[in-house]
Amino acid sequence: MSYTQKNAAGDESLETKITTLTTFLDAHKVGMLTTQRKDGLMVARAMAVADRENTVDLIFHTHIESGKTEELEQNSKVGVSFYKDNTGEWVSISGDAEVVQDRATVEKYYSPSLKAWIGDKGDGVHDGGPHDPRIGIIRVKVHTVTYAVQTATQIGKFYQIAKGVVTGQVPSINAIVELSESDISAARK
Repeated sequence: MSYTQKNAAGDESLETKITTLTTFLDAHKVGMLTTQRKDGLMVARAMAVADRENTVDLIFHTHIESGKTEELEQNSKVGVSFYKDNTGEWVSISGDAEVVQDRATVEKYYSPSLKAWIGDKGDGVHDGGPHDPRIGIIRVKVHTVTYAVQTATQIGKFYQIAKGVVTGQVPSINAIVELSESDISAARK
């Protein structure tokens, strides 16, 4: 039996699965956004989630003149991943991203901390403020999600791993949940 089969989540309701997901996302604001370069290779970079839309879709701030925005123009398919190192819990998201430059949307999600990342050119326009034309939003429309949440205590986890080493049985330490496109569509509010 594979690790994924052994640790597949039980019959939780969709609402419970989505609540677990959104609780994790709200607690772990920085994930790795993966895009595809022009040469076909993948590149990931740390990005802070600015907000969520429709319960599950992700919002990130961006400098519109960055490499990632050029990559998204070529291929909108993205992966976003999160990891909690002290438990081994993780989230993997696949979706489509779009770069939004609509000023009302940018202002809606604007954060003053963007000034540190964007900078101020001193020309009264490119000041890192909510009207700076260099600031955009990356909206990730989520298609599927797979995540693992810890089900065993630390002692239980070590026991399961040790047992696996001795017996050859796959440990049962996480609940692995898969949310399909239809699950994600049903979760959008």
